[in-house]
Amino acid sequence: MRLILSALAFLGVLAMPDTLPAQDEKKGTAVKITVKSWDAAGKQFLKPQEDVTAEKIVNGDRILFKVISKNAVGRAEPTTGSEITEADGTVYVVKKGVSGVDGVFKAFSEKKSVEKKP
Repeated sequence: MRLILSALAFLGVLAMPDTLPAQDEKKGTAVKITVKSWDAAGKQFLKPQEDVTAEKIVNGDRILFKVISKNAVGRAEPTTGSEITEADGTVYVVKKGVSGVDGVFKAFSEKKSVEKKP
């Protein structure tokens, strides 16, 4: 019985692809962004940090911005509630900001809805 289970496990390993697809590991495009970090304690936006290099990964209506920690020092850290603006003026709201152990800040974002004026 053990031999059969070991053989099945071995065959399963052989059948696995070399790399496992992960949503966060898709190839993105390099972009320059402006980060307006949200200070939850002070309930205000901090001064915007311009010209931050990031990688943009699009998955449907969700956008992931990956910012290397050396580029996200202080005000450029995209925490939850922050706003990210691209060069073309498109604004995104960070729904979840995560600081990874790999030294990359991940900002799971959605496009900011445009408020209509009456």
